[in-house]
Formats: sequence, structure tokens, C-alpha cells
Amino acid sequence: MALAELDDERLDWSGTLLVARGDEHVGRGAQAMRYQAGSISKHVMSVVVLALVARGTLDLDAPVGRWLPDLPERHRPITLRQLLSQTSGIGHWGQVPGLPPVLEAPPEPATLLTMVRAAPLTAPPGERWRYSSPAFLVVAQVIEAATGDRYADLVAAIVTGPAGMTATTSGRFPVGAPDVAVGRRDGRVLEVHPGFTALPGTGDLWTTTTDLLRYSRALRSGLLLDAGAAAQLWHRSATLDPPDPTDRPAAASAYGFGTFLGQVLGQDAWFVPGDNLGYQSLLAYVPATDTDLVVLSNQESGVDTLLQHLTL
Repeated sequence: MALAELDDERLDWSGTLLVARGDEHVGRGAQAMRYQAGSISKHVMSVVVLALVARGTLDLDAPVGRWLPDLPERHRPITLRQLLSQTSGIGHWGQVPGLPPVLEAPPEPATLLTMVRAAPLTAPPGERWRYSSPAFLVVAQVIEAATGDRYADLVAAIVTGPAGMTATTSGRFPVGAPDVAVGRRDGRVLEVHPGFTALPGTGDLWTTTTDLLRYSRALRSGLLLDAGAAAQLWHRSATLDPPDPTDRPAAASAYGFGTFLGQVLGQDAWFVPGDNLGYQSLLAYVPATDTDLVVLSNQESGVDTLLQHLTL
């Protein structure tokens, strides 16, 4: 069976594709080119949390007020389990007063965190699922408070170092380097705000398709987490509304920790999409065929466009 088929005769696309099964690889684009990974960084942050839970540093079911006593009273009972599964009640950017639905020029980190803390909850903690990047800012604060270390340093020690992700960085703004793809919208070059790099779980991670393949395989092999801990990433923590199968090539029916569960190109998979100003990304794994799919694009609809032309 062919690993993947790409109908690129009419494909107008910019980015890098990597499909892998065992030693077999299909790729397109420069695999060494770095892109902003968007919300794939939420998956990485979930791995950092689970590693710290295994060490006894964090507790998934303890109120985050244990580590952040200065949080507003309504936030203190929220648990890391609720934050990672997007059931904390903290809203996305558009639910934070003073922020737009799509964040293109983030305020300074201290100002942004103050705004997130001041925002009302959209629901009581644990009651319903709502996608939230601000929730992962709180997770990063908990990590740093519990360890006394910078989040970016923990990513290097727990994830990128052990996985051999030598081209991946967290918390460093690389735009302008010759191996970094420039973000675009409708063919127009966009000036990416450096403030995104200071937002863990949103825009801190810059990486390559090759490194993300190393990451996915390291995670599944037990190099980063033991099998029981890793399974929590793709355990169905929250059930989502039934997806419209005609809507997108990637359709989610549930959410784990930083991870969607559903179908990619008609096959059962876990996957992590990312969308930020000028970039779109996708990390996916199809267990039935042991197939990894990684797409990084410097077009805001680049992943959606590519998947319309790809068959697994």
C-alpha cells in the first residue's frame, strides 16, 4: 500500500510535508526549514506537565491555587487536569475583555496575564469544554512556580533534548534567520509579532517537520514519558460536538490533554493543529497504520489546502 499520494498538479501551497511509516518517508519542501508550530506547543506543554507529575512535582488534581495563591478566587480551585483538557472555564482570546478573537499583536506578557486573570470564567471549572490558549498560559505559570525554572529550559530538558530535536526552540524569536520561513497571508508577507514567542502554548515553539517526527516517535517509544503517562494525552477527557464530516479533512470528536481525537483524511487519529498569524501546522498519528503526518506551512490556510490534495 502506498504511504501517501499527493495530487500537486493544481496545488498552490507553501510549506513542508512529511509522512512516515517505519523507514518509509514521503516528503515535500525543505525539511530543515523552521516554522512557528502554533498550538502544537500545547501538546509539548502537556508532556512537560506529565513528566513533572511523574516526578511528584505536580499533581493533576490539586487546585492550581496551591502554586499560584495570588490567583483570583474563582481560578484557584481549577486543576491542571481541567486546564490541559480545556475544561477549566477559562475562555479563549475573544472571551478576555480587551482582546480580539484572533490575537495578532499580543500585549506584554505581564499585561496579558493580568487581563486573563481579570476575565470572568465562561463556565464553572469542569462543566464544559472550550478551547482556550489563555488556559495554557496559566499552566506555564504553574510549571514555573512549582519548579523555579524557566518554562523554555524545561522544554529543552524534558522534551527537545531527549528527543534529539536539535532545530527546535522554545521562547526564542528566530524570524530573520535564513532557515526560518516567513509568514504569509494571501501571498503577502506578514510581520510576525515577537511577543508570540513569550506565550507558552501559543507561539513559543519554532520547529521543523523532521523534529516533530522525532518528537512523536520519542513520545510513543517511552523516551519522554512512560506508556501510562503518555496515554493520558490521547485519553478522551472531553467529548466534543459531533463533527461535520464535510467540514475539514481533520475532524475532532474528543479532546485529551493538548490533543484532539477523531479522524484525519478519513482515518482514526490523534492530532494537534496550530493556527497563528502567517502560519498553520498539523501533527497527526494514525495508529492503525503506524503513520505519522506532519505539515508546517507559512500560509494561514496552508494545512487545509494541502490536505485537500493528500491521500493516506
